Amino acid sequence: MKKNLRAIIVVVICAALCIGYYYYLSNRDTGKEENLTEVEQVITKDLDKSYPKTAREVIRFYNRILQCYYNEEHTDKQLEQLTEQARALMDKELQEKNTEKEYLDAVKADIEDYKEKEKVITSFTMDTSNEIDYKKVNGDECAYVDVSYFITEKDGSSRAAQTYILRKDGDGNWKILGFYQ
Repeated sequence: MKKNLRAIIVVVICAALCIGYYYYLSNRDTGKEENLTEVEQVITKDLDKSYPKTAREVIRFYNRILQCYYNEEHTDKQLEQLTEQARALMDKELQEKNTEKEYLDAVKADIEDYKEKEKVITSFTMDTSNEIDYKKVNGDECAYVDVSYFITEKDGSSRAAQTYILRKDGDGNWKILGFYQ
């Protein structure tokens, strides 16, 4: 009888431990990013510490910013922070052509246009790593990345294509130099 009682106690303790561990795993906070909106995730990315390593990753992050501009709800302060993140991906030459205020005003005008036409960037696709065109231009390493945007609006849907030109800076980071359709 003592053996049966010991076995029951051991089984109950093991079951309680398993249930407790399951409860712990189910309810623990796995990281603060889980609770952040997409806008907050983009804003809080520290580009000084974790700058995208490839031209493709730079454009992927830039497109996350674009989707936040046009598809997500954000405050004016968050919009300013989003534009700061976008400008951090830009080459100094492009930054000089678009001051912070000019860029912010242009983004606000674009957002307003998107709202009026009820446009939403539903998805985008970009060149795979082996499709990106790398060239030397005036001694600088440049990359050309093609992106296709799929946009829905109240009048239907459309597709837009953009080619981004990136240049490696002195730190070896790819920066957006310009783009064309």
